[in-house]
Amino acid sequence: MKFLINALILLFGISVIGQNQNQTSGAVQLKEMIEVYNKKQIEEYVDYLLPRYYNNDLANKEKFVEIWMKILKNDSDKFTYEKFLKSTKSGDQIQSLFQIDFRGKSYIVGISNDDGKTWKFSQPINENAQFGQILKTIPTLDHSFAIIIDPKFGHRLKYEIGEKISPFKYSDIYGNEISSESLKGNVVVLNFWGTWCAPCIKEIPELNELVKKFKSENVSFIAPAINTSSENLVNNFLPKNPFSYDIVLIDQDKYNITAFPTHIVINNQNVVVDIIEGYSKANVEKLKNTIQKAL
Repeated sequence: MKFLINALILLFGISVIGQNQNQTSGAVQLKEMIEVYNKKQIEEYVDYLLPRYYNNDLANKEKFVEIWMKILKNDSDKFTYEKFLKSTKSGDQIQSLFQIDFRGKSYIVGISNDDGKTWKFSQPINENAQFGQILKTIPTLDHSFAIIIDPKFGHRLKYEIGEKISPFKYSDIYGNEISSESLKGNVVVLNFWGTWCAPCIKEIPELNELVKKFKSENVSFIAPAINTSSENLVNNFLPKNPFSYDIVLIDQDKYNITAFPTHIVINNQNVVVDIIEGYSKANVEKLKNTIQKAL
């Protein structure tokens, strides 16, 4: 028994030493990255970033550097390292999470593919970021980090193709009630958007044309908006940007929506038939065709 206890203590000690080494090596290289960023040595800074940011393509990397040089030309903001938070082994990767100060509390993820010898890092992650959004850039990131970054991860309303939606009830910006019950038998089109989102605004005239096209059909167009107010929409935004959807206000933190605009098409059986992220002429055409098929 004594031998077993000693062996367990030894294994625990080795594990702690390994974690400490990962913490130390990752923190050292992160501090190096922070130093070159603060000096605005952008080529060196990008060398520390995860290759996914430029699609693992050296040609894209050069363009990425050029973009960052333009962005940071007159930027005096700096990183400040605060503390190490967590490290874990995920597959062949060692992953670590650090807290920094960058325009307020932020996180940086470090990943090593060679047992902690060299590290690549994420760009700063705002403390209000949704974990699902981070996974789009770092798909291998261990979900155990979510409890620190985003405790609500996995508990937000999520739309999935082929799944029935939960019943909903909204009040639009004029006080009219809109519910799944009142729209029973209709195809429902949701457009998650914001007044601060340039692509969202750009597509509004084309979305208005869709409303016209399906005016005589059983289609309901609803635009859940985030980070705005009824007063701003009615008094400032809509007079300049008429929008034919029924606009409702939502709390983004209750929804698993990480891209704007995002269109959700729901058939008359309350089943999600398509999810379309981002604006493009092709996406608007796809939206039109999806609605047509859902009818």
